[in-house]
Amino acid sequence: MIRIVRWTALAVMVAATSCDSGPKAGEIVAELVTPQQALGAAMFRVNAIETYAIDSVTAACSGCRAFMSRVSEREVRGVVTGSFSAGPLLRVMVSDRDARSSYSVLLLQLAAPTYEIVPLGGSSLTFPAPQ
Repeated sequence: MIRIVRWTALAVMVAATSCDSGPKAGEIVAELVTPQQALGAAMFRVNAIETYAIDSVTAACSGCRAFMSRVSEREVRGVVTGSFSAGPLLRVMVSDRDARSSYSVLLLQLAAPTYEIVPLGGSSLTFPAPQ
């Protein structure tokens, strides 16, 4: 009887730990770093290394809209429009939110609220470390 209880306890422990060991799909937020005070559009590219995937991209800034085009399971390109400045810009749904280093985000172009192209100097998109 004691042996059955031990095996049952061991099976429960293994089952509990195995549920947490796989990839955890979820969201990571890309932040815009820029000296620009007011922007109206940003063009971006999000990539994942092999075995990881990008599900979708939405705007993280209030009142903004994101438009995306899927290049492949591991690459998405798009544009965010609205009124924004430095701070959270994109919400990226990924296949494993705990593998942040497997994903990259690149700022391709910025535009002012009047949609005039502004220089990228000092501007970038990053996936900051979780807090």
